[in-house]
Amino acid sequence: MLPPRDDGCRLSEAKRAYKTAAEVGNRREEARWANVIGDILKNRGEYVEALKWLRIDYKISEECLPDKDLLPACQSIGELFLRLLDFENALYYQREHLRLAKLADDLVEQQRATTQLGRTYHEMFMKDDNDYSALHNAKKYFKQSMDLAIILKEKPPSNKSSFFKEYIDAHNNVGMLEMDLDNLEEAERFLSKGLRLCEEEEVNEDDDGRSRLHHNLGFVYTELRKWDKAREHIKKDILICKKIGHCVGEAKGYINLGELCYRIQKYEEATLSYQKALDLAKSMEDEDALVDQIHHNIVVAKEAIRVMAEMKKEEQNLKKLNRTLASNTGTSSERKCLLQQMASLDSLIEKSSSINAWSKHTRFAKMKKRIAKELCDKEKLGDSFLTIGESYQKLRNFIKARKWYNRSWETYKLIGNLEGQALAKVNIGNVLDSDGDWVGALHAFEEGYRTAVQGKLPSVQISALENMHYSHMMRLDNVEEARYIS
Repeated sequence: MLPPRDDGCRLSEAKRAYKTAAEVGNRREEARWANVIGDILKNRGEYVEALKWLRIDYKISEECLPDKDLLPACQSIGELFLRLLDFENALYYQREHLRLAKLADDLVEQQRATTQLGRTYHEMFMKDDNDYSALHNAKKYFKQSMDLAIILKEKPPSNKSSFFKEYIDAHNNVGMLEMDLDNLEEAERFLSKGLRLCEEEEVNEDDDGRSRLHHNLGFVYTELRKWDKAREHIKKDILICKKIGHCVGEAKGYINLGELCYRIQKYEEATLSYQKALDLAKSMEDEDALVDQIHHNIVVAKEAIRVMAEMKKEEQNLKKLNRTLASNTGTSSERKCLLQQMASLDSLIEKSSSINAWSKHTRFAKMKKRIAKELCDKEKLGDSFLTIGESYQKLRNFIKARKWYNRSWETYKLIGNLEGQALAKVNIGNVLDSDGDWVGALHAFEEGYRTAVQGKLPSVQISALENMHYSHMMRLDNVEEARYIS
């Protein structure tokens, strides 16, 4: 993609070429130049105008040219509908692209079509993470795309490229899918391999394929809480997008950077990053969905600043309560002081959870545990164990998370608290799932469900069933069991 400053000249030249082809009746060239114009406009973010030109390309190709000439039109118009999040039309043209590619026995076009279909189904799943059919289709088409890329890389057609770029992109797509399924280590493996392939094949430093790999690795390392690695990849993604004039990619890079800053409680920096993303998104005509997303992120970051200020005030209140307790230890007022501290800590735990401040969350949860012991309150002690488990789960310390969830379950069992037992088992299941023990996770969810039924706890039953369904459908590929549960 050329920098935006060249687009005006390229667009004018393309329109002159289109007009010339139309005047002389060269329908193939007329369609080709309509496609070029649509592509330039698409890259400028002028999607509605781009669609007009791509429809011209499609109409000419369909009415006047052989089927194989429809392939570029189907690909371009399908990609544009995907950017517009019009999944129904995107899938129509992408399926047509694949059908025509199979008729022509054209592996190159089949690889492109399966890649696009995978991306559309993936985007559908991202919009609705309960759309398991979309996820299965994304997996299916990304696998086909990878298999075709391997064939083309090993035996490239004559007069064609080595197809190494398509092979690298296939690694990015599979890595992206693993990332969205919370299989972060597996995602890292695919994406890192994609970058190694770039180095081995001496792919241009400013290649857009590299930017996608850096973008997704930035996200993965943010989720893995490897902050330095995340920042390194995010900045590389932004730099490449800036150099090649990829406004959408650059904006999404700044969104990534904003998310990283948010996770490490640098909310002002997050807001600045989101603002840069917003300025870029607004520079394009038809990126309304992206603009709305960034506006939402800015609101969330500003709210986090407000919550953090409230937390500082509450921490001062907690210190004051600690001093009051120290002067009332051994008196009739001691229990009242402890209960006031507990209420303060509950407020701090809730606020720290709402802004992903998990290190603070852990500290407050452990303080709650100490006070629950002093109060000799087993139920509050079980609650504190559950909260500590949540802290370690979010910090991705799964061994400690399981330890504290198990202690929570044992405490709740000791006092006969069925709701606490069910919640602990569901949480244990979530930890096991994140740690790759999918069978163990399912068993924990099933135990949680049975306990919730025994305790007549509808909301916990629903949570356990949803997790059981997810385990069968997404992890264990047991569609029949998943259908039975749903």
